[in-house]
Amino acid sequence: LFRRAIELDPKFAPAYSRLANSIVLSMVYFDAESTPEILDDALATARTAVNIDDKDAWAHFALGRVHLARCEYDLCIAECDISIKLNPYLAQAHCALGDSLAYMDRFGESISRFEEAIRLTPHDPWRWGFLSYRSMAHLFMKQHEAAAEWANKAILVPNCHYSANAHLVAALGHMGRVDDMRAAVEELLRKKPEFSCSLARKTLFYIKSSAQMEHYLDGLRKAGLPD
Repeated sequence: LFRRAIELDPKFAPAYSRLANSIVLSMVYFDAESTPEILDDALATARTAVNIDDKDAWAHFALGRVHLARCEYDLCIAECDISIKLNPYLAQAHCALGDSLAYMDRFGESISRFEEAIRLTPHDPWRWGFLSYRSMAHLFMKQHEAAAEWANKAILVPNCHYSANAHLVAALGHMGRVDDMRAAVEELLRKKPEFSCSLARKTLFYIKSSAQMEHYLDGLRKAGLPD
């Protein structure tokens, strides 16, 4: 539909920004391949949105989100900063900024951005994402109790993606809480029967740090999930 909108109006910036974001979301949440060619397409699409309307906060957020998916965290931060200056209430931009900061081990700044995203839109249907990414930041900080707490908050949102369940399993795996861990694994596999460490690695393609990735996978392995 976004491509059709572009055909009808090639100068309509929101169609490009939403298309770029949708390409990223398809890779992160819906098992689409994260190939360099697809990421290049998303980047070109987001850049077109900004070129058409450089005062559109959503366009800058979408471009930042693409940079995040490409592990270009500094560029994501720069675009999200512009987005937030244009629209301080765009919670998704705060969340993307928090993500990039977390993957750069700038955890204090990261947590404050997640807090702001949650504060701005406490009833947003995407709020599970803000809660879930905060959980992952705590996991990388090795604050496993906090990681489990925020993952559980995300899971309570009705449309929550199974990734929050995976974060919970990884946190519980590191804590060795056997009964909770078994229940969490059962629920994760109910939502995503084919879930494994290799699938986690594939879907977390936007994490550049090998230390962060291995800590995450180690928690899953401790919980008994297969490679």
